[in-house]
Amino acid sequence: MRTLKTSLIVTIVSLVAGYPVAYLLTKIRARAFSIVCVFILVPLFTAFLIRTYAWIIILGRQGIINNTLLRLGIISEPLLLLNTTLAVVIGMVHVFVPMAIFTMYSSMARIDHDYARAAQILGAKPVQAFLRVYLPMTLPGVFSAGILIFISAIGFYITPALLGGPGDTMISHLIVAQMTTLLNFELGYASSIVLLLVTVSVLFLASLFIPLEMIWSSSTEALTADEPRVGARVFSRVRLALSPLLSLAESVFHLGTRLILTRNERWLWTYTIVILVFLTAPLAVIVILSFSSSSFVVFPPPGFSLRWWEKLANATDWHRSFFFSFQLGLAAAFLSTIIGTMGAFWLVRTKLHLKRMLFLFSLSPLMVPVVIIATALYVFEARLQMLGSFIGLVMGHVLLSVPYVIVVMAAALRNFDQSLEPAAAVHGARPLQVLRLITLPLLRPALLTAGLLAFLTSFDELLVSIFLLGRQTPTLPIKFWGDIKYQVDPLLSAASTLMVVLVTASIIAVQLVLYRHSARTILGTSE
Repeated sequence: MRTLKTSLIVTIVSLVAGYPVAYLLTKIRARAFSIVCVFILVPLFTAFLIRTYAWIIILGRQGIINNTLLRLGIISEPLLLLNTTLAVVIGMVHVFVPMAIFTMYSSMARIDHDYARAAQILGAKPVQAFLRVYLPMTLPGVFSAGILIFISAIGFYITPALLGGPGDTMISHLIVAQMTTLLNFELGYASSIVLLLVTVSVLFLASLFIPLEMIWSSSTEALTADEPRVGARVFSRVRLALSPLLSLAESVFHLGTRLILTRNERWLWTYTIVILVFLTAPLAVIVILSFSSSSFVVFPPPGFSLRWWEKLANATDWHRSFFFSFQLGLAAAFLSTIIGTMGAFWLVRTKLHLKRMLFLFSLSPLMVPVVIIATALYVFEARLQMLGSFIGLVMGHVLLSVPYVIVVMAAALRNFDQSLEPAAAVHGARPLQVLRLITLPLLRPALLTAGLLAFLTSFDELLVSIFLLGRQTPTLPIKFWGDIKYQVDPLLSAASTLMVVLVTASIIAVQLVLYRHSARTILGTSE
């Protein structure tokens, strides 16, 4: 029950916090869009452990918030912020807000803002145009984001374990403890089944409102939006019955927001900047602390020093973990990109009555919490005597990475001009030449994005690695996890800063590739 309650709170807060930012992304120009996206993507693809470590520094007894309040004289003794439910909610919201923004944006991007403008021309107040015209059209995207966040939150492990106290333990933490520490496998299996049943129930309820495949691939919305779902019809009837109360709420809301909503939407930019600061400030704190001269985590640092970078350069255990994770990530990304691309071709290019069911089946690793997958893989690979092997570890990471590749490549293939392939064949190109010279070059940005996403998914994975690693070299997340549980020093900040820099460089590189590809496409079309 605590898991469900915390997950529901985190889902609601993440949706409310991300909705205005997603709305702004639909209205700004391409260059501003790219800049804002970089500030959202960097936290999104930064490891959960790094972001949670940042909040430990911020919320600790000697953390930034307590030290600031003490210096301002607002409090006389440090507040208990860390190891509380509030800390868990803040940390999880920080993880899920970028996910909420992009999931809702993918649905909002196809909604024409002229509908809301037409409503205002016909006499609707700005609040009425939003609540009665625009908001209902975005509800499928909001609902998709909510289900995606809720399913991820009920199986979340890292943030509650590090930021919460004994009273904030969630079910995933209990499953891991039963399986890895207490060796009570039967109770771990039973708890996993309970969590799985809860997940299936949530997905069943969600299917009454929207097609399930829309949660992970909003491009399928147009294929399934002809007839409203049972839940959508019930929701419409409830809204109609409550229309007098809604009208009263509209009037009150209009009086409170009329000065804000009519000023060229400057408030949207102000709000978005606040959210971007919330997302990136913890990472900035880590970067600053990596250059601290103190032997302890103190912010602001008493002086500038490269001692922690020198220590990291000489830390062979960190080097081994980094290169092992890099090798594992490359292997998982390579196999995932090949398997996922082939699966996407098959799902998009073939005509099957069960295509939608097969698409959902291919995304099934995204539909259940990772702790359930880790438990199942542990049992499966133990029976195959692959537990603790590199191949078994790669298998687990590939299982988690392939669905992301399928989603990215399926979206790219749906927008692919298939007439180019017959045209090349007519001019004498063989099937393999068409694939090598026409299809794959045009899909290169999507392939690069899918491969990077698969690599980052593998590089950041903790639970599957804990269950399947055995006596191999610890992966970087496991090394980070072991250190952060026993000591918090600026060496972790230096290692985290290195990871943030690598993620930022990767995202900017992909953005440049996409920008160049779109520029070439526009130039070729104009010619």
